[in-house]
Amino acid sequence: MQNNKKIILLLMFISIVALTSCNKTPLEKVLNDIKENNPKTITLSDYTNFKWDEVWLISGSIGGRYIILMREQNIDVKKIEDPKIKYGMSQEFSNTVVYVYNNKVVYYEFPPDARDYMALASEGALALLDFKLERGQIIVVSSNNSVCEVKDGDLVPIKPIKIYENMDEKLK
Repeated sequence: MQNNKKIILLLMFISIVALTSCNKTPLEKVLNDIKENNPKTITLSDYTNFKWDEVWLISGSIGGRYIILMREQNIDVKKIEDPKIKYGMSQEFSNTVVYVYNNKVVYYEFPPDARDYMALASEGALALLDFKLERGQIIVVSSNNSVCEVKDGDLVPIKPIKIYENMDEKLK
């Protein structure tokens, strides 16, 4: 009888953990891993449960200018144009992470931050996890090599496959 209670409690615990971790975005999973384990590097593909071949790390929110660039690269951006994710109060200032599979956007997210909880927070002031991007920079990383160095709450891609610079000026 005692063993049955232990098994039931163990199954309940596993179910709760599984349910709570399923609702997290890939970058929220990365943030939790960094907080709990302090890794020196992480591999982005280890935190996703969907197929993607490249991820676009965009300095700035996904908007018309970046959609145009992605279309120029023959990427179907319909998922971005019809977002299923609700924007927070300050998401228009967020960096954006866009996952692409077979030249179609399959998922996008914003790096975890606490700006929506602070009425007068400045742009980027409360980022909990981010990529070390310069203003207007886009870095594209392959799912085959999505290793990032962890540096003070930033993820720095080790082997990007493309880097676009000054895109905020070029896409005006």
